[in-house]
Amino acid sequence: MPFIVSVIPTFHEKDFIIKCLDSLCNQTYPSSLHQIIVVDGNSKDGTPELVQEYIKKQTDSQPKIILLENPNRFVSQARNIAFENLPHNAEYIFETIGHATFPQNHLEIRIKEFIELQEQRNGKIAAIGTILKPPEEKMTLMASIIESTLGNPLGSGRGAYAQFKGLQRTRIPPLAIYRVDALKSVDGYDGTLITAQDSDLNMRLIKNGWEIWRSDISCIYVTKRQTFLQWLRFGHRNGFWRVKLVRKHPTRMPLGEVAPWFGFLFTLGLYFLNVKLWWFPPVLYLLVILFAGVFETLKSKNPLMLIGVPFLLLMLHTTFSLGLLHGFFVKGKPPKDRVNI
Repeated sequence: MPFIVSVIPTFHEKDFIIKCLDSLCNQTYPSSLHQIIVVDGNSKDGTPELVQEYIKKQTDSQPKIILLENPNRFVSQARNIAFENLPHNAEYIFETIGHATFPQNHLEIRIKEFIELQEQRNGKIAAIGTILKPPEEKMTLMASIIESTLGNPLGSGRGAYAQFKGLQRTRIPPLAIYRVDALKSVDGYDGTLITAQDSDLNMRLIKNGWEIWRSDISCIYVTKRQTFLQWLRFGHRNGFWRVKLVRKHPTRMPLGEVAPWFGFLFTLGLYFLNVKLWWFPPVLYLLVILFAGVFETLKSKNPLMLIGVPFLLLMLHTTFSLGLLHGFFVKGKPPKDRVNI
C-alpha cells in the first residue's frame, strides 16, 4: 500500500474540524501509511487550538497529524504549503476540506481503485475524484434547498456536485486523490487564484498528458452553504473567478454558463424592436426552472422545493452572471463567502 497524505486547508472550521479529523483517523487504511496535514489560514474562531488539542490526545494507532500556518488564508496557498512539506515517501495526496466526513473504508477502496486503473491505463492517471453527498446529520430547511439546487443539472449538478454513476473520465474531479509526481510535473497550484484553483490544476494536468477521472466507489459527506446570503456570494464568486480561469483555459467556459446573458440581451433586443412576443424567452426560462422545482420536489418528497429550488436557481444564475461581468473589469480579491465555509 502506498503512503498517502490527507491535506485539509482550514479557515474558521471550529464547528466541523473535529468530526473531519475523527473520520480520517478512523480509516481502515493503515495509519503508518497515512499522514494528515492541516493548513490553517489564521482562523480566529479557535480552529487551530482545537487541532492542537486533538494532536495532543492522539494515540499511536492513529495517523500523524501536522498543523501548519497559512498567512495568506486561501486554499491554493494552503495546498502549496502542504505540498512543500510532504514527507519524502508520499506517493498520493488526498485533497479534502474541513467540513467533510468520510466512510470508514474511504481511503482504502479509493487507493485500490486508483492503482488498478493506473495498471489499465499505463500509469497516466493523475487524479480520481469522488461523489459528494449531503452531511449525515439533519440539515436546516435552507441547507436542504441549497443541497437540492446544487445537485440539479441547472445548478452545479453537472460539475463538482454531479450525482453520477460508475467510473468515468472528467475535467472536474471533486475532492480528488492526486499522484504526487503528477502535481510535481505541473509545479502544484497557481497561488494567484483565490478560488477555481482546482479547475486550473486539472486543466494543466490534462494539457500535460495526464488523465483525470471520477468514481462513485465511495463518497464524501460535505456541509455546504447554509444561508441565503452565503448562496448569493457563492454564485457571484464562481462567476467572478470563472473569468480569471477562462483567460488561462478558454475551453473551461461551457456555453450554458453564459446562456443567461444571451437570453437577457436577446429579450432586451426583442423589446426595443417592439416584437410582440418579447416576453416569451423569460417565461420559457421561468417554466424550465419551475420544472426543476417539480423534479426536486418529487425526488425529495418535500413540497417546499417547488418554490425554493426555482428561486435559488434564479438567484444563482443572476449572481453568477453578474460575477462574470464583474470579473471582466475588476482584478481578483478575497471572496467574502470564505469567511465561514
